[in-house]
Amino acid sequence: MTDLYTSQRAMRNMRKAAMQRGVIAILDVGTSKIACLILRFDGPDRLREQDGVRPMAGQSQFRVIGAATTRSRGVRFGEIAVMNETERAIRTAVQAAQKMANVRVDHVIACFSGAEPRSYGLAGELDLADSVVTEQDVSRVLAACDVPDLGQGREVLHAQPVNFALDHRSGLGDPRGQIGHRLAVDMHLLSVDGDVVQNLLYCIKRCDLELAGLASSAYVSGISSLVEDEQELGAACIDMGGGATGLSIFIKKHMIYSDSVRMGGDHVTSDISKGLQVPLAVAERIKTRHGGLYATGMDDREMIDIGGDSGDWERTAARSAGQN
Repeated sequence: MTDLYTSQRAMRNMRKAAMQRGVIAILDVGTSKIACLILRFDGPDRLREQDGVRPMAGQSQFRVIGAATTRSRGVRFGEIAVMNETERAIRTAVQAAQKMANVRVDHVIACFSGAEPRSYGLAGELDLADSVVTEQDVSRVLAACDVPDLGQGREVLHAQPVNFALDHRSGLGDPRGQIGHRLAVDMHLLSVDGDVVQNLLYCIKRCDLELAGLASSAYVSGISSLVEDEQELGAACIDMGGGATGLSIFIKKHMIYSDSVRMGGDHVTSDISKGLQVPLAVAERIKTRHGGLYATGMDDREMIDIGGDSGDWERTAARSAGQN
């Protein structure tokens, strides 16, 4: 089996080639739904409005020209449980997005939850041969970090520097071109279950697609939802999916910790269904329309109409709300 680190280096080259060709797809494989976005890379010089599609704010390098979602099948706790069902769902989402974009894509960047992520903090340092920090010096100090024993079957998904120090000066984002004698780095490493990732890679390959990138959903959610000040000053992002919930902590615009638990919105739906003795579809509607993160003084007096001919469900819902 190909080492994930080696395959990611190959993905980087495929990603650059796909961006140069101008089109690439983003695939989010979740427990409740599978989403696909198709991006067209125009570049700031060639960017012009056409077909009523404008660039996203602050993202003049690309435009979203296709989007589709479908119900996820064969995925449990953010991991593939039934290969054939997951393959069919991925094909459905990608084909629908291609139809909307009126273009065919061959390369995708995939993000996923689950796979039992574990975070590690690494450190490395070295003496500079020259007084000016070069790109080779940065590469050498990153390679000097002592990687702990990740365990059997574990692979590195993300390995990113979060801080550089040059002599007595710390908090450097990019030390290249600066003068000093000793360079140090702090790095965040995220490892995942290798078998889970390989299953995803194999499933995408069966869909006649080439994988051009791989990312943790918790990391992607933090990057996309936290504003610049939140990433700089420090914030935690909780990405609650259907079968898994991811946590990512950012500070100084870098992710310093990530984790995931095998619990999500599907468990809330199941609890409502069992507590009120209603079908899962009704429980999902109650959660979607009336659920919230903040408790208010009206919660114990709110009457929820959940349908039914005899009215038993309405009385049950009101009684349960009053008891809680």
